[in-house]
Amino acid sequence: MRITLLQRPGLISANDFAVILEEELSHLKGDLSASTRFVGFSKRGWATIDVTGEDSEIVSELISRTLGLARTTLSDIQRHGNYEGLVNVGSAGYLEVDIGIEKPKPLKVMIRLGSLRAQLCDGKPLPMKEIVEHYCLYPNSKVTTRVTTLEPRAGVIEGCLADSQISLFSDWIATRCDRILAFDCSQRELALAIQKAHLHRDIISTDPITLTTHSMLCKLGTDAIGLIPKLGSILRKRQLQPFIPKRILAKCRQW
Repeated sequence: MRITLLQRPGLISANDFAVILEEELSHLKGDLSASTRFVGFSKRGWATIDVTGEDSEIVSELISRTLGLARTTLSDIQRHGNYEGLVNVGSAGYLEVDIGIEKPKPLKVMIRLGSLRAQLCDGKPLPMKEIVEHYCLYPNSKVTTRVTTLEPRAGVIEGCLADSQISLFSDWIATRCDRILAFDCSQRELALAIQKAHLHRDIISTDPITLTTHSMLCKLGTDAIGLIPKLGSILRKRQLQPFIPKRILAKCRQW
């Protein structure tokens, strides 16, 4: 069984990414009777794997739920369906989310600025750049979208953030704790950086968003912006961005 995952290397080398993926696949299948093999990358850079063996269906479902699926074929997309994707870019009028579509041609879910304002800012006329910064909607951020307009012949897919995505933001904000999102690094690299920077008391936990993107929960009262230089001096080129509930509540909306 071949699966195309909602995972891609970003700025990590293909070889290093393959190692990270193979380790995660081994962990997920555990003692189940199945074999997993990293095949390579699709045309748009999504990781593709093969799963074989007696428990292949169970393992495939476990992998799909944990790592996400890239929806590579447009015919698999339905109006009002919810699909995970990675932010591609945010322009003045749209946020582009890549859910994996490659056939018959690459397409992305386009979320209008007006929709983001309605969902994330109570309709306030904040510019796209500011919304992206507040909610860390940077390239390769993982979000769940809901398709609202689907016109296959015209090659148009529009959507909004799914209820589950709004709930995730609500949960993050409800803690009143800052977070740091780390892009283009492995869980192992991140753990080592936290250790070297002596921040284990300031960072409560790290949660994987994708294999190369992670969310770090800061201790209540700890300033994420103050920790970023300390981590950045070790991770160097890695992208670190703050998610600050207090700032969102003041400038965007009450949650």
